Amino acid sequence: MAVVAYVVLTVAVFAVLGYLQKLVEKL
Repeated sequence: MAVVAYVVLTVAVFAVLGYLQKLVEKL
């Protein structure tokens, strides 16, 4: 369970970073 949670958190972090990068490119 801990491994699955860690993977989900990692994917979520990368998704947020990608989203922020797109916002920065718009600016």
